[in-house]
Amino acid sequence: MLSVIIPTVQKKLEVLKTLVGILEQDSSVSEIFIINNKPDIPLNLSGSKLKIYTPEENLYVNPSWNLGVSKIQNDIFVLMNDDLLVCNDFCKTIVESDVFNNEKTGLVGVSPTAINQFANVDYIAIPAFPQISKPEFKPLNRYLATGDWGVAIFGRKQNYYKIPDDLKIIYGDNYLLYQNVQNNKQNFSVVNLPVNHIHSSSSASREFSSVVVNDIRNSKKYFYPESVNSAVKEEEYEIEHKGNVCIIRFLQNKASMCLKYRDDKGLYEDNIISRQLLALMPKLSPDLAAKITASIKSGRNKSC
Repeated sequence: MLSVIIPTVQKKLEVLKTLVGILEQDSSVSEIFIINNKPDIPLNLSGSKLKIYTPEENLYVNPSWNLGVSKIQNDIFVLMNDDLLVCNDFCKTIVESDVFNNEKTGLVGVSPTAINQFANVDYIAIPAFPQISKPEFKPLNRYLATGDWGVAIFGRKQNYYKIPDDLKIIYGDNYLLYQNVQNNKQNFSVVNLPVNHIHSSSSASREFSSVVVNDIRNSKKYFYPESVNSAVKEEEYEIEHKGNVCIIRFLQNKASMCLKYRDDKGLYEDNIISRQLLALMPKLSPDLAAKITASIKSGRNKSC
């Protein structure tokens, strides 16, 4: 049987209520463990499988995952966002698959191609179960720049590694992927089970910006390879905007990177830009990342 772990700050409560209803009907799920990280507001949910834990203060996402895995009853778990909806029998279809039950499998997440992203909405629809004979999985051989793979992470306790205390909101999924790679496990993405997701409904909030910035700084010591972009330093760069793409070229070492805008207006939250910059170019200093972020948000070609 499966335990579902969901941290929440109650940003999209109606979505969470619907998600709990879907999970209550999934025969593979015996426990829904929700961490209410908004302790000043009671979480008014009910369900026969539901357990609600309310800490004294906001634990943030990664410490909530650590807590949840330590308290659940089952060996099999899924770490799930509170701002998504899955199709009926989503969990059952994954945990009963041959890929998930292979002893060489580490973690299973959701391919970004299977995620329907929504922004600036309060509610989303339940995706229909696709007309498929079985789930399709693709190996995931990297642990950085994985998009929203981590909106739903399936695994077993033996393949869960306690996320360091100084990573609070982001990089928890990357850390878990990295540890499984280091221990010769193969991670996967499910590609044909749809998920509807409200992108960054909590993590992009300005109230969490300082925590995200600290996560970015702290992440480097855990899993960034020394060989990646080691030459990127405090140097001249230029930015070019082409449609929904922003190209950043570093003039001294001829390195370049590309960011896709998340909406037609080409707007990013500062912490989302910085996160992508440092995921793709981990040797950037936080100061240079902040400088490039400001240049990107200016919305015009710029050479500094």
